[in-house]
Amino acid sequence: MVWIVISLVVFSLLKLLVTSLPSGVVERLFRRYAVHAKVTSDQTNMTFQGRPLDDQQKFQVIQYFNEATFIERYYIYPGDEERFLHPSDGPVPLTMQTKIGKHDITLFLFHYDDHVDVVRQYTHKPKKKLTAYRLQSEPLQTFQHMAHA
Repeated sequence: MVWIVISLVVFSLLKLLVTSLPSGVVERLFRRYAVHAKVTSDQTNMTFQGRPLDDQQKFQVIQYFNEATFIERYYIYPGDEERFLHPSDGPVPLTMQTKIGKHDITLFLFHYDDHVDVVRQYTHKPKKKLTAYRLQSEPLQTFQHMAHA
C-alpha cells in the first residue's frame, strides 16, 4: 500500500515537472530536434550551378529558408539515397554548406513551382546520413529566376 502511494506521488511530481517546463527549455528542445533547423549567414556558404552567391543573395536565401513553412518529411529507404541527391527530372539544386549545432551539414534545395525539396546531408558522419523534407516558400520556389536577375 505504501508503494502505491509513493509511486502516485512520484508520478504526480513528474507530471507536474514535465507539463510546466520553462519556455527556454522547451524552445531549446524544439530547436535541437527540429527537422527544419534555422541557419545563420556567418556559418553558411552557398553555391548555385557551381558559382558562389553574392552576400545580398545569400542573406535573402537564408531569410527565405528560415521563414519557409515545413510541409512534410520524406522517409529515405536504405539504398535510395542517390534518388534524393540526384533526382532524374529535378532542377539544379541550390547548395548550402553550413553548421547547425556541432554538425557540418550540406543542404540541397530543389525548387519546384509548388514547393521546395530539401535534402540535408551530415558531411562528417561515417554513412553521410540523409534527411529529406518539403518546404513551401514562394521566394525559394522562384529562386532560379531570382539568381539570373
